[in-house]
Amino acid sequence: MQFPYRNDFRKTLIPYLKNLSEENWVKVHPNYSNNVAWVVSHIATSEDFWINEIAFKKKPKVTVDAYSPPREILTAYEEIRMETDFILNSLDVLQFDQLIDVPSFSDGWIPPSVPTIRWVFQHVYGHEAYHIGQLAVIAHLNQFEKPLF
Repeated sequence: MQFPYRNDFRKTLIPYLKNLSEENWVKVHPNYSNNVAWVVSHIATSEDFWINEIAFKKKPKVTVDAYSPPREILTAYEEIRMETDFILNSLDVLQFDQLIDVPSFSDGWIPPSVPTIRWVFQHVYGHEAYHIGQLAVIAHLNQFEKPLF
């Protein structure tokens, strides 16, 4: 099984998000511009972008953004991972070394290693872990319960 750790954070995060008040989803601290809604919608849309659009040249599936209702954001977050898991589990081991084309970004970012199917999955899971860490910072700054990671 490839990437067996990929959903470990979600075992804690999804129940946390389901119990988080709508007020706390959108609460912004004066010294930190992002909120829970932005982070979770960003994770979902980024996963959709990298897996569906970039790696597999499919149409995007996620239609939420930071201004969508929290329940819609959470549903999109859960559903895109089910889609990603389906794709991941349908791949032959040889497909993981297939190269992918990565677009040029205005800030000059380039992949830190050769962009393959394996790399794109690693990128998505690492990106999610980074942004999940932001959720604890947001909760701390705004003085509401933190996720128990």
